[in-house]
Amino acid sequence: MKQNKIIRKRFLSSYTSTLISVALVLFVLCLIGLLLTSERAVSKQIKEKVGFTLFLKPDIAEADMFELRKKIDVMDMVKSTEYVSAEEASNRLAETLGQDYVDLAEGNPIPPSLEVHFHADFATPENFVLVEQQFKNNEFVDSIHYDRSHIKNLNTNIKKISLFLFVLGLLLFVVSIVLIHNTIRLSVYSKRFLIKTMQMVGATNHYIRSPFLLRGAFQGFLSGVIAVALTVGILYLLKTEALETINYLDFELLGIVFLTIILAGMFLTFTATFFALNKFLKVNKEELYIL
Repeated sequence: MKQNKIIRKRFLSSYTSTLISVALVLFVLCLIGLLLTSERAVSKQIKEKVGFTLFLKPDIAEADMFELRKKIDVMDMVKSTEYVSAEEASNRLAETLGQDYVDLAEGNPIPPSLEVHFHADFATPENFVLVEQQFKNNEFVDSIHYDRSHIKNLNTNIKKISLFLFVLGLLLFVVSIVLIHNTIRLSVYSKRFLIKTMQMVGATNHYIRSPFLLRGAFQGFLSGVIAVALTVGILYLLKTEALETINYLDFELLGIVFLTIILAGMFLTFTATFFALNKFLKVNKEELYIL
């Protein structure tokens, strides 16, 4: 009876340590997924805030302005447009430079304009040039303004950051596979004598594998759930400390990341258990003491 308690205690200790080890590895992967999701959402927000301004002719009729705006709105790449009247533009300038600077100018120094913003996927230097060529000779457009160097640098920097995070995530994924494999292998190693005993009494390899594989998959599931719970806890802390960070997250995509982590945990632990078992199923009794 006492011996059974000792065996049960050792089994629970081994199971718990394996569970925690795999959960921590998956938690790191979860954080990488969170980082990649955040980067994508943040870059989308930044790109969609960058736009260009169509300065209109001062004497443009309201009907012509609406017709031009409608023509721009129907373009696939355009997310939104905003009409800024001459008076509103003057008020914005006064808030920025001060009323004294505006009063120095004769009349209203700024013509009416249309602020145009692209969808993130279309916010490229090529599309800005394309729109500029399309509207620069329009009879209602006086001039077109956008920061060419800023848009070019923005897209270049976002690509560099995305590539860096992708490579980092890939490296950590490879490291995670190795760590999970070693953790499961040690767990199976501790039961090598039990495996060999089952073989000696006539148990088939399939019969021996089944409970180990099911236990391994369940360990992966629990580890994934623990990793997701830890990540949700991090998000809760961010919600109270940095609300703006949460606003950038795509929760639908984040849900896919969480589900992927759980499924990956099950797959990795199942696969690692399968290969570790195969090794110990093939060794001789004498080799068990020198492995």
